[in-house]
Amino acid sequence: MDLEVIGEIIATRQLYFVDDGDNKRTVSVFVGTPQPAPDSSGYHCPFQVIGIGSQKTQLAHGRDSVQALQSAMILIAARLNNLNSELNGRLRWDGGAGKGDLGFP
Repeated sequence: MDLEVIGEIIATRQLYFVDDGDNKRTVSVFVGTPQPAPDSSGYHCPFQVIGIGSQKTQLAHGRDSVQALQSAMILIAARLNNLNSELNGRLRWDGGAGKGDLGFP
């Protein structure tokens, strides 16, 4: 895991990938603290999905820290929904309202 790059983690979520044998494998989402972007006047918010797919730390950008955090949530949702499509809907979140609800906007 490359958590040093993400910095201080402010939020996490545990999801599960359910395989054909009904075994659960943990998939974790980490969101780092939004911080001023060194190369612009805006902010960036690092995030990472561990346990499935590419595990690289990614950056969401925004005009301020709130917008960067909101962008991170939207990008996480897009990434997880894309992965879930590729995995035939086998990602789960225990807090979800139903199949496919991974708890992101």
